Formats: sequence, structure tokens, C-alpha cells
Amino acid sequence: MKSLIAALAIVSTSAFAGNVVGHIHFQSESTWVNALYSKSLCLDGDTYKATVTKCMEYGSGDERRCLQYGKIAATQPVESTRQRCASFGGGDDNQCTKWITVSYVQSPNITVKFYNDDNELVKTKKITVPSCN
Repeated sequence: MKSLIAALAIVSTSAFAGNVVGHIHFQSESTWVNALYSKSLCLDGDTYKATVTKCMEYGSGDERRCLQYGKIAATQPVESTRQRCASFGGGDDNQCTKWITVSYVQSPNITVKFYNDDNELVKTKKITVPSCN
């Protein structure tokens, strides 16, 4: 019976896997962790922790081709800051001409949104990032 329930859960979740929104952004590692599917994401006081897979070595002259991956421990404060473009310019208005620092708060209470391939909202699920105990 447990395997049947698990199989149904996988099928019902994968049916909405066109796009899933609901993650924690780890700025220093330039990555994010999906709050619903991650097995390592947790909250330790006011800091998120997770184990993430990162590229450890890139090909010479091509920073898009990873030669070796590895797992690292990533941390991200619940409250931090980040840079945001305040003014665009340039010939086609796509170059930032002024950057500002803004507050960046990521709540442990997350609403995960599931979209289908046509980018239509199919369902939502509210979750809380677990404690690291």
C-alpha cells in the first residue's frame, strides 16, 4: 500500500512539472534550492543550509562546459541584501546605468506554484522549510 501511495504522489506531482516556482536563492553560490524537492534544505536559526551540486572545474576557455561536479555546503541568511538595477539606458534600454542595494528577505513559509507547459497555474502548495535539528 505504501508503494502505491508513493507512486501516486510521484505521478500527481510530475503531471504539473512544466514549471515549479518556490525556492531559496543562495547568493554566494549563485544557485537556488527548490524548497519542495530538496532533501537537504533546512533552517538553522536565521540561516538556510543545503548541500548543492556545483561545477568545480570548467573547460579551458569555455566557462559553460563543466568538467567536474562536486557537492558543497551552502548557507544563506534569511535577511540579506542584493543589487538591483534602478535605471536602464543604452541604445535599446537593456543596459543598467545605475545599481542600488535593496533588502532581500526569504521567508521560510513558501507558496510553491505549479504551472503546466502552457504556463497556466495548475495548483499551489504551502510549505515551511524544516529546522536543521
